[in-house]
Amino acid sequence: MRRFILLLAFSASLTAPSPTLANPGLEGTYQGFIWSGGSNTRGTTSLTVRPDGAISGSYIFEDMGSAIEGTLTDCAFTAPILRCTWNDAYGSGGLVLRFTGDFWAFEGSWHDGGLTKAEERPDNGYRWTGAKTGT
Repeated sequence: MRRFILLLAFSASLTAPSPTLANPGLEGTYQGFIWSGGSNTRGTTSLTVRPDGAISGSYIFEDMGSAIEGTLTDCAFTAPILRCTWNDAYGSGGLVLRFTGDFWAFEGSWHDGGLTKAEERPDNGYRWTGAKTGT
């Protein structure tokens, strides 16, 4: 009987489905605003969730007539908060976003490195917002 149970457990592990997206609702393109140069500028934020659950992204916004592109790395999601590191021509720092329950929008803020991780919250830095585009 013990061999049968072990064999059954082993065969079940061989037929287990492949991993799925850990946070599939996060993935997509969001249009919104990113605070830069003393005002809210239109920005596009794109998030990707790999099959292993790793989250990364990119963004673009206009600053004084120039398009600034950046990346989002070292992302960690604990519902409803996504924390990443932003990186662009101006430097890097923390980004903290609070998502709606359906992942169709977020509000948050970016930080320039002057705060500790514990102090970085969605409501105490420079504004960063987005609403999902498409269907």
